Amino acid sequence: MQQQFGKFQLAILIIVFLIGSTPLFELGIPAKQDAWIAMLVAAAAGLLLTVVYLTLHKRAPNAGLGELYKYHFGRYIGGFIAIVHALWFAYESMRNVRDVGELTTMALLSFTPKWIIMFLILAVAAYTASKGVEVLARIIQLLFPIVILSYFIVILLVFFSGLVKVNQLLPIMENGPMPILKAAFPNLLSFPFAQMVVFLVLFGHVSEKKSISKVTYWSQIGVSIFLVFMNALILCVLGPELAELTALPLLHVLQLVRLANFLERLDVVVTLLLFIGLFVKIATLYIASVLTASMATGWSYRALVFPIGILIYAASFLEPNNTYHIWIGLDVTLKIAPLFQIALPLVMLVVGIRKKYRSAALDGAQGT
Repeated sequence: MQQQFGKFQLAILIIVFLIGSTPLFELGIPAKQDAWIAMLVAAAAGLLLTVVYLTLHKRAPNAGLGELYKYHFGRYIGGFIAIVHALWFAYESMRNVRDVGELTTMALLSFTPKWIIMFLILAVAAYTASKGVEVLARIIQLLFPIVILSYFIVILLVFFSGLVKVNQLLPIMENGPMPILKAAFPNLLSFPFAQMVVFLVLFGHVSEKKSISKVTYWSQIGVSIFLVFMNALILCVLGPELAELTALPLLHVLQLVRLANFLERLDVVVTLLLFIGLFVKIATLYIASVLTASMATGWSYRALVFPIGILIYAASFLEPNNTYHIWIGLDVTLKIAPLFQIALPLVMLVVGIRKKYRSAALDGAQGT
């Protein structure tokens, strides 16, 4: 199925996908008050990775990730890698489904069974996936103003409430650059910035091919600045010690907001951002899994939507509790993710250069 969306929708998709649920947490907190610097470093490295992704896309502008694997590694090896990557996309989607269940029951709806919460959000994502990438782009376009307005309100309320203390960011680089680099790599690079690899699946569906690079770079730069700012804002309010101990730091920040003795308990804003952010991640990764599997196997897109949805939902119950879920995410997932986000794209980049060089050499030999 070949559906298309425009460059404006691509920009919104990149922004909302990278934001996701990221600002709700204090990522890079092992670097303490330098967590925002760690995020800045990871964002810069993520931009370099995007250069690689766009270079690969330009070799076959209408191809998806599965077709790129076949082009670079051959039909059988490339097809196998594509299937594995499709399963990885499904796994990443599953992790977000489980995050919805765990975070919602922990912080918001403590008496609601997790399986119902996870089923509902995955059912909506499955319906979106069944309609394809064009509908996904339109849905995210509708959600975009809500996300922007919500974060704008959050930022205004935090500043007007007098909670911001910039001295919480001091001293800068107290322990040198190493804690920053350890926090940035691989964890912060893998999540969220290197997740841009999913757009190798989606770039081929953009109708205005000539604008893809420009739109992608500016969108990623803009959202990176926003994420660094939100990271620093949470630190300015909570400080590194409290931010490290809080499951949802942004929720805790809003619970501290008191304006004119009547505006308080703004949990609903965080709830809205949590569900929108995680839904976008779930649906995008779900569609990427289906599209990549379809390209690898030759099966129709629609025939794969339901089986992959069942796989995602069933896998979301494999982890017995939230502690195990977090351990898998931090100690296992983030060590495997660079294989798909960094290693394979770099190998494709080198293989493609060699293929082009060998083809040019062969043409030159034939010409003589």
